[in-house]
Amino acid sequence: MKALLTLAMKGRGQAVMAIVVSAMLALLISPLSIVSNGLVVLATLRNGPREGLLVVVLSAAAMAVLGGLIFRAPQVLGLLGLMAWLPAWGLATVLGRSGSLARTLEVAAVLGMLVVAAQYLWLGDPAAFWGGLLQEYMQASWDPAVIPEAEQRALLHQLSTWMPGGIGAVWTLSMALAVFFARWGQALLAEPGAFGREFRQLRVSRPWLVVLPLLLVGGMFGEGPGLVGQLYVVVMVLFLLQGLSMAHALVTGAGASRGWLFGLYFLLIVGLPHSMTALAAAGYIDGWLDFRARLRGGGSPSGPE
Repeated sequence: MKALLTLAMKGRGQAVMAIVVSAMLALLISPLSIVSNGLVVLATLRNGPREGLLVVVLSAAAMAVLGGLIFRAPQVLGLLGLMAWLPAWGLATVLGRSGSLARTLEVAAVLGMLVVAAQYLWLGDPAAFWGGLLQEYMQASWDPAVIPEAEQRALLHQLSTWMPGGIGAVWTLSMALAVFFARWGQALLAEPGAFGREFRQLRVSRPWLVVLPLLLVGGMFGEGPGLVGQLYVVVMVLFLLQGLSMAHALVTGAGASRGWLFGLYFLLIVGLPHSMTALAAAGYIDGWLDFRARLRGGGSPSGPE
């Protein structure tokens, strides 16, 4: 991986090629979008915001050319590239200037909340919009003999109700993972192990500890979750990441086997979505009690910044 990252960061042209190739492959394998966005972040961290922005513009132009040659739609792919890479460039700029993973993730959460708000602004009733798309997919792909129509309708209602917040949360998480990938790559090329130390110290600032319960309570009013309830889902991503950071720090600090972490990720996947809620709750509690400080020296917790 180090050799591939070194090649991708060797020059502007190599960076553009790596970003565009990974983005095109992401059309087939969605998680590769994290790599594409992460390479934008990495290029910006290594060469500065101005060079990073130039790489984004050139990559979008290359995507537009490919879109014209392959799909006869150059504007679509070029615009999609800008929509993905400009936020990644912005987060890289924040990280480069602040040097703080936590501050960068908080900005990503704010942008994720704007993604939710934009759906209400442009779609009017986003639940109805997503419900229509999901219904078309279910009718085309799901066999009523396997999943009865009554269960399909119940699932459709549940999914469409929370889709606006889910879209914002997934966007925030994917951007966070892109930042992690870039910071890991930067450390791999210059200072191996630095990213692990930074990640294990990840703690969001104090205002988010107040914002989360306010959004939770606000989302309880009305017939559905509404905008406030959807924003709560996005903020939960911050504490999910803090919960992961806490788990890594506790395992490393206690000198325990890394098998505990493999077990955690296994349970996180098979227990979806309840496992993510539980881990986010643990991250939220850590925000107040600071379990890592207790493990380090038995002193009083430092509290969030």
